[in-house]
Amino acid sequence: MKSTLTLISMFALTAVVAGCGEYSKNPATDLATMRENAKTDFAKGPDAPREIKNTVVVEKPVYIVKEQATGSENFILITPDPQMNFNEGQQSQFKIRARVLVDGMTATLKAQGLPEGAKLEKSAQDADLYTLTWTPQLNLVSSGLMKTYSVKLSAEAVTAKTPEQLAQFKGIIREKEISLFLFKNQEIPSELTVTELPAQIAEGTTPTFTVTAKVPGTDSKTTQKPRLAITYDQVSSTPGNSYLELDGSRHVSETSKDPEFVDGKWVFKRVFDTKNIAVKPQLAKDGTVMVNADGTYVRMSLKVYSPNGTSTPESVAKVKITYTKGIAAPRFDVTGLGKKQALAVAPGMKITWNFSVTSADKEAVVKVDPLTSNLPGAPAITCADSAMGAAKQACVLNWTIPCDAAKDALVGDIALTAVTVVNGRNSEITTYKLKTVAAPENKKLCAGGN
Repeated sequence: MKSTLTLISMFALTAVVAGCGEYSKNPATDLATMRENAKTDFAKGPDAPREIKNTVVVEKPVYIVKEQATGSENFILITPDPQMNFNEGQQSQFKIRARVLVDGMTATLKAQGLPEGAKLEKSAQDADLYTLTWTPQLNLVSSGLMKTYSVKLSAEAVTAKTPEQLAQFKGIIREKEISLFLFKNQEIPSELTVTELPAQIAEGTTPTFTVTAKVPGTDSKTTQKPRLAITYDQVSSTPGNSYLELDGSRHVSETSKDPEFVDGKWVFKRVFDTKNIAVKPQLAKDGTVMVNADGTYVRMSLKVYSPNGTSTPESVAKVKITYTKGIAAPRFDVTGLGKKQALAVAPGMKITWNFSVTSADKEAVVKVDPLTSNLPGAPAITCADSAMGAAKQACVLNWTIPCDAAKDALVGDIALTAVTVVNGRNSEITTYKLKTVAAPENKKLCAGGN
């Protein structure tokens, strides 16, 4: 402020005079003057705020396009699609742009290291656009799920408005490395069909049937072949049926291990064997054997798997195996009775009679039913496997005739029944009736008799 400037001047002047030693004015008079000046400044009040104005010149930017005196690769751009993924056996196409950042100029694009079959083609509609097209062959990805190809792209200016402009880019080439990613075909197998498998197969036959399926990503040159899986799906009880559908996969055997590639599909040959593999008996829903069944119903689940583990949807095949092999009924051997083929009995007699029941099938099991009879003394039989096995039963008839048995009551027969069982299937029932007659002599064997 103005007063401050005056005060500083007075102090400065006083200091100068004091320093020289020649100033002899009365200090009191000076102090009074200073106080008067201070009162005057105080009465004026503070100075008005200063307003500082700066003039700022704003200029509108002007863009000036200047032609490059000498060309540079920075003016040539190569812009490919961000991710170039291909799948075996499938055609894919991607875009690559090559352009010069100078009005009126265009560039040409070339590629080095393209995989076999890949093509780089210039668009007829867009001067800067190129397309990369490739249908990879199958089996190119030999291990793992992916293979990478490195490709070098190079772009060069080829046209310009003037020869001078084009000459500035002579010998200038822009290069760019890109990667092509090839994936193993991941499509799931499909179109599984079963042919030449009859709905009914006669027991004792071995028909051959065919399974075909389409397995993308494979062909005749594929090292790992697709595989056919035939299993039992355990769905034995089905609505509307009184029987169980049993395991049919146990009858399937291979004709050859590797399938054949025919007309774009894999062909598997299999044999449905009911000759060398015994047919199981038909079971009712409660698990018991259906004695009067004329065949056994079976089912099996089929899937074809690709080398990478994917599979077709499940397909179920059903077959009825009709019985044609007759199971021989057992035969009673009662040679011990002699020619009369009758048993002479009398009251008080104790009878032990040995006989056997045999099947012609060595794999069979012979079952002799318990004896039922109205004869006095309740005759009974017991049977056990012979030295030949279960196909022959050694049996014994034990009968103690009561002493009070009437002679007429001893005349009758004992009915014996047996059946042969092979793999759960029963033969026709064999019945043998042993006749009983009174002894020719009227002898009383009981103690104290006449």
